Amino acid sequence: MNTRLKRERYVEWGVLALFFALVLAWSLTTWLQGGPDEEMRYDVAKYLYEHPGTLPRGEEEAIRNETWGISYAFYPILSYMVSAVFMWIAGIFSTSKDVLLHAARLADVLFMTVAAWYTIQIGKRLFGKEKGLFFSVLVIFLPGYLYLGTYVNNDALAMMAAAMILYAWVKYLDEGWTWKNCVLLAVGMGICFLSYYNAYGWILWSFFFFCLTVLLCSKKPMRERWRFLFSRGIVIAAVTLGISGWWFVRNYFLYDGDILGRKASALCAEKYAQEKFKPSVYMTPAKMGWSLKELFLYQDPGWSHNWIMMVLISFVGLFGSGFDIYMNETVSKVYIVFLAAGCAAVCLMLREFCWKKQTVTVQKSTVGGEKIKVKTVRTSKEWSARGIFNVMMAASLATPVVLFIQYAYSSDNQAQGRYIMSAVYPLMYFVTCGYGKLLERLVKNEEIRKWLYRGVAVLWIAGAVLTYFLLIRPAYS
Repeated sequence: MNTRLKRERYVEWGVLALFFALVLAWSLTTWLQGGPDEEMRYDVAKYLYEHPGTLPRGEEEAIRNETWGISYAFYPILSYMVSAVFMWIAGIFSTSKDVLLHAARLADVLFMTVAAWYTIQIGKRLFGKEKGLFFSVLVIFLPGYLYLGTYVNNDALAMMAAAMILYAWVKYLDEGWTWKNCVLLAVGMGICFLSYYNAYGWILWSFFFFCLTVLLCSKKPMRERWRFLFSRGIVIAAVTLGISGWWFVRNYFLYDGDILGRKASALCAEKYAQEKFKPSVYMTPAKMGWSLKELFLYQDPGWSHNWIMMVLISFVGLFGSGFDIYMNETVSKVYIVFLAAGCAAVCLMLREFCWKKQTVTVQKSTVGGEKIKVKTVRTSKEWSARGIFNVMMAASLATPVVLFIQYAYSSDNQAQGRYIMSAVYPLMYFVTCGYGKLLERLVKNEEIRKWLYRGVAVLWIAGAVLTYFLLIRPAYS
């Protein structure tokens, strides 16, 4: 390995080590309820720790919340199962409440670290060295992203699964659908099924990405394309179901055919929740007849901003069990404006969303002794894998946003940006593309562009580090 590659590798591992250290330190700093509903989530992990070999039902009295009348055992519990394993290991040395809690959180620290590793690899493959590191830093050192690794939750596992899926997509662009890549995609989808429902868009669009690229971008005869699609598609489906199918089969038998457990959860809440929190009584924007505009502009007495602004601010970084630990308002708005400007610059790459490759031919003809260039633009018959990739990334960005708005409107108007965090990968992809196109037009010197990427990356990392030292540590000291 030459010196340049060694240096790049040291930078990658240094960034990953800093991420791990920051998330670990953060997780050790906060006490129980370091994140939203952590106590309810930790109850499931604690039950698994105390009852080895037993999986709780959603209505289990030992873990059922007195206020809401349900437990997080209605949702996939793989993350809590891993937390319980760390609790068992830690329990060999100490059964202190703090030790067990931090052991449970270690699962989420590791999930996010694995997600960060995949993100770095994704950036390198998509953009190369400088811009690739810029992309990965934008993702993994966003304070709201870091936060998911610091308390017991399902979101960290979802972030890891989404990163694995995206890495499989990106590897396809370089290598095609090799067996190894197909298995990686399947493992990512299987884990995603067992994480959080708001990340399921990655599974949906993986199906379309796989089918479209196989059927449209291959140069093989159509019969062979279909054979390839079914042969590898069956393996992908088998591996995916092998990892996740047990959970949905279990739900089918436990909850009278309700494989997602959502209806069973609602029935349980109706039976055991406090009166004002029963689904039939609990007021939602839909029940009050609000329009979407009224939802977006609604400001709860305990909020500093309206609903949509609270979502954006909490996406960037809003902390504490009650989302009451705010970043400096100006800093939050700088983050939001920076991301919005990058998204706006995506208009410079609209042609790259075309599914069909465009070629430009230039012909020279002589008229009256003068040579005249005639440009002809034509669309070839070849489909663009990168164009399909861009469309799927846009769909993956929109899906969790749409699902969250629907959930907030019909079920619970919580303004929590974590519900759309699975969109962070395509968001930062388009932000990176936007700034890349903008800098190519405004800054012709490639060396200056490299230093701009490096400078913003350093400032972005500094923002995350300062958030921990200037905001989180004082709040819990």
